[in-house]
Amino acid sequence: MAPRQLKTITYTGMRGRDGYPTYPGAIPKWRALEMFNVDLYRAGFARKRGGSTNIFSVTTSESFASGMNMILRHVPGTDQTLAELWGADGASPPLLQRLAGGTAWASPTLKDAFSGTSQDAMGVSFAGKLYLAYDSAVDRLHVWDPTDNSVRRAGLATGAAATVANTGSGSYAATIRYYKWRSVKKSGSTYLMYSELSASVSFTPSGSGTHARVTKGAAIDELETHWQVFASADNSSYLYQAEIAIGTTIWDDNTAPASYTGDAPPLAGTYTNWTSVKYLLATDDHLIGAGAWETSGAKYSRVWWSAVTGQIADSATGASSGEPDAVIQTTAVSNYVDLNENDGGEVTGIGGPIDARVFVFKRNQIWRLVPTGIDTAFYQPRPLAKGSGVGCIRQQTIVFAEDAAGRPALYWLSEFGPYRYGPDGLQALVDNIQDLWDTINLAATSVVAHGTYYPAKRQIWWWIATGSSNSPDTKIVFDVRLGRAYEDGRVGDGWTRHSGDSAGAQCSCLFSNTLAAAMSRDLKPHIGRSSGTVILKCDTADLDDAGTTYQGYVDLPDTHYAGIDHLCQIGTPIIVASAGSYSLAATIVRDYGEETRTAATVSMAAGGSETRTAKVVEGTDTADAHAVRVRIGDSAAVADDLWVIDAVGIPVEQRESIV
Repeated sequence: MAPRQLKTITYTGMRGRDGYPTYPGAIPKWRALEMFNVDLYRAGFARKRGGSTNIFSVTTSESFASGMNMILRHVPGTDQTLAELWGADGASPPLLQRLAGGTAWASPTLKDAFSGTSQDAMGVSFAGKLYLAYDSAVDRLHVWDPTDNSVRRAGLATGAAATVANTGSGSYAATIRYYKWRSVKKSGSTYLMYSELSASVSFTPSGSGTHARVTKGAAIDELETHWQVFASADNSSYLYQAEIAIGTTIWDDNTAPASYTGDAPPLAGTYTNWTSVKYLLATDDHLIGAGAWETSGAKYSRVWWSAVTGQIADSATGASSGEPDAVIQTTAVSNYVDLNENDGGEVTGIGGPIDARVFVFKRNQIWRLVPTGIDTAFYQPRPLAKGSGVGCIRQQTIVFAEDAAGRPALYWLSEFGPYRYGPDGLQALVDNIQDLWDTINLAATSVVAHGTYYPAKRQIWWWIATGSSNSPDTKIVFDVRLGRAYEDGRVGDGWTRHSGDSAGAQCSCLFSNTLAAAMSRDLKPHIGRSSGTVILKCDTADLDDAGTTYQGYVDLPDTHYAGIDHLCQIGTPIIVASAGSYSLAATIVRDYGEETRTAATVSMAAGGSETRTAKVVEGTDTADAHAVRVRIGDSAAVADDLWVIDAVGIPVEQRESIV
């Protein structure tokens, strides 16, 4: 009798799942059929994903209700330990709260409340402030300004025209003159913001008074501290006359118009306010905004940018101020560009910059804004993907990360799945999750998808709504180190899939692992749950999702171990993994589902002081199989150790030919 011809097929160096709808036997050896609730961080085969914990267990004063719709991280300067966590819930109107300098939440004062829901609201840190783009009853961008301790409107509104009357008894000449005024915000002697000049008012004194008394228009009620008067003899050349504290509403003029002196005001449009944009991006020099919340007369494919720091030198006071809150629109400079207003859908997001280029996404187009170095036309638009139909489905899916070589890259979700742009150009990433992407609900009425980059593990986490779900219920994870561009230029490998409570997230951001007066510098993904009022910190050492267990496993593909023309016998699998007080299971499926051997388990406890152990899963050998699929991992949802599997060996013997 010939000796048994056993050989062991070893699986290690795994590179993710393969969900492309194709013959399982064609899946390469470094990919699994499924990688479920695991990742590939420092693991040859797979690592069970970390759990999650409810951060409200260590905070106070949270008043959220009706689920979490928005969370974001704000760093008001260069000190990362001063980071703040902001959140908005699903109430009507939504409640906005802030966690800063400790573990107590507080509700900042809002000049204008949210209108409708808050899941599409967003914010970015810029110039020490948090700019917030959300829908309100006022067509203005909003900003958290720590000097005001409130969420105010960005910039200052233009006031109504002044009124003028005679005052006193005298012989002030009956010569026509004209007046304009503007609001000013100061801190001590420092100018912070200016409004545009009001409309002009003309006045001819009676000839029997001592002064023309100028009464400013009604207060704009936007934290202004002073107002300034400009006068003109011809309603053309205006000159600065006086600055008055906001508590005083009048200024008396007894100068002959021909004798007016002072500096001219800046060009009209210098302090144009931001409209209520939908999307924001901070670059080194600019605050970028795009889209519009308004439904009447708005430009939905317009991109705006703020003045560059130092670009505005106010001619009347000689002080530069308010650059982020101003979008210049003068006869010389217009800080905006329109991108095919009636083609490719409206703007859906902005990202980058990469090599100083800002990326603007529409539903079915992608544009780059290329810096010119010229103030009068700082950006020039260039199409990147205009005719392919590739665009972005939502701002919150745009993620700035890196590629496998550590080079900057921009990732996002399109209608056709994940894409990225980097040094190798535009690349599709969908192939190994095509089965999942085929189930996405692009018509989700709440949130279709959102994403976050987790730099500590070089992973991008996207949450997507599948089937009939109107909020995300599945998390897809891409390991940027493992993503590989193949001959056709498409990127494969690196994908795993997660489920459970931490996959049902309405919003996400990175935030400090430890909450304290000085927030920790190490960051973890945080999510807002779509059901219940919960913010979870993810990838923790917890063995469950805030008390709910989950199962982790790897399905190796159906494989003809003895070749397509022979039957095979499978021996008991060998698992090399971290030693610990937990068990792993092996399930064998023969001939594409004809027979399933229920899970057999093995304890991975160490025999001594070893940190790694090799164990055989008894009772799983299978004879006379044409194809075999093997599952390795948890036997069920269990709060077990966060295991790390280095390798799996499958002993194989060739049996008789089927020919």
